[in-house]
Amino acid sequence: MKIISLIFITILYLTGCNNVKIDGKNNSKKKIEFSENETLENNNGIFYCAICNSPLYKTENNYQSMLDDESFDKAIDGKVDFNQDFKKKTKLKCKNCGTIIGNVWDDGPVSTGNRHCVSKNSLIFKKILNEK
Repeated sequence: MKIISLIFITILYLTGCNNVKIDGKNNSKKKIEFSENETLENNNGIFYCAICNSPLYKTENNYQSMLDDESFDKAIDGKVDFNQDFKKKTKLKCKNCGTIIGNVWDDGPVSTGNRHCVSKNSLIFKKILNEK
């Protein structure tokens, strides 16, 4: 009976961990997933705080830094607080809810010199649909 229970729980766990695709109209807190041919470069949108749904970053400020987390050269004005109380790094916080979302480093692009290294788990991407 224990083996059957263990198999059942394992199956439930594995089926519950699938990524869910959303569109820009959905306000749920699930991540967006891109296909191999679709990247952020082809999508115009905004990254929102996963906790309070406050807009934090635009795709135009996103760039490839060869890291697993999202990298931006700047945030949407007035949406992110900087906490410099930590040794050798500055913590980024959502100004609306206070959630720590990442760090700022001084190795960013020439435009600002800053790299906002933001945890993917703290962001929700919503695509802006271009209506023609």
